[in-house]
Amino acid sequence: MPHRGLLNERSEKQAASDELILPHQQFDIVAKDPFCNFPEDMFQFLMDGNDFEFIEHVDSNLTTVEVRHMDILIKVLRDEKPVLVHCEIQTDDSTHPNMVQRNVGYLGRCFEKYGLPIYSYVLYLRSTAGVRDPGGYFQDVPGHRFIVEYQVIRLNEIDGEEILQTQQPGLMPFTPLMKPPVNMSSVEWTTHCVEVTQSLSVDTAARNNLLVELWVMSGLRHERQNLLTILSEDIVKESSVYEMIIERGMERGIEQGKQLGIEQGKQLGAKTKTIEFITDLLDKRFEMSTAEILTPLLQPIDDLEQLRQLFHEALEVEHLEDFIRSAQTAQNGT
Repeated sequence: MPHRGLLNERSEKQAASDELILPHQQFDIVAKDPFCNFPEDMFQFLMDGNDFEFIEHVDSNLTTVEVRHMDILIKVLRDEKPVLVHCEIQTDDSTHPNMVQRNVGYLGRCFEKYGLPIYSYVLYLRSTAGVRDPGGYFQDVPGHRFIVEYQVIRLNEIDGEEILQTQQPGLMPFTPLMKPPVNMSSVEWTTHCVEVTQSLSVDTAARNNLLVELWVMSGLRHERQNLLTILSEDIVKESSVYEMIIERGMERGIEQGKQLGIEQGKQLGAKTKTIEFITDLLDKRFEMSTAEILTPLLQPIDDLEQLRQLFHEALEVEHLEDFIRSAQTAQNGT
């Protein structure tokens, strides 16, 4: 049983760590990383066996009139024949289109492009997601039968202790979302997952990245800041994974702005551009016009670093009201 005091004592050093900000796409970014760095671990977990051999990561962009991007697509050898392993990672349920429509489309285009057998999986991170996913589409019309199947994996239904005992590094980031032992709280369980990860026989850089990924994933079950008493600010901020999350989050946020028609003209000052990125990003995320409300709050803020921090917050904030309070606080501090 993990030591309860680890989660209750907050050091002075941790206070600064509370300011760590992650983008809205944090779970998607982190969940894909083990497929890149520990593909064999992920194959064994998904395919429940060892009868495969990694070949290469495959281009997952599927072009029709527009590009569709599958989350994970890797070529492996199974029974000495090349096959594709495909995995979609879902934090929540897919809507417009639903997961069945979306995945059937992916698999059809994928077969058209590569012509290989496909082992397809949908991995649901949040405990409430994927409950109604039937795992395929079945059209039973004589002469026109059409069957597409894929495996649905809900992490909260998997025995987490069994996974920890495998000591497979690639699976460690997902363990906080798995089923804990009876009578163990989610925070206690995550602490136990951290302790097991810390004991793995991997180099320091890899271990730190796994701990950061585990820390990010734990945010789907409980307040993640509690774990900083264990991880420390240095592990988080010096992790290459953390840097990647921030960089990709910034890139995606800017790309969202581009898709909305934002022109990054050189005539615009850095402050004006940042404010426009913030308002357009929030317009996209909350499907409403925010400029009229937010621009008067953001315009008086001359500190570009403060505006940059607000941009990062806009990437992940759950409610617009929370962002407005942060903007008001920043404005009052100028």
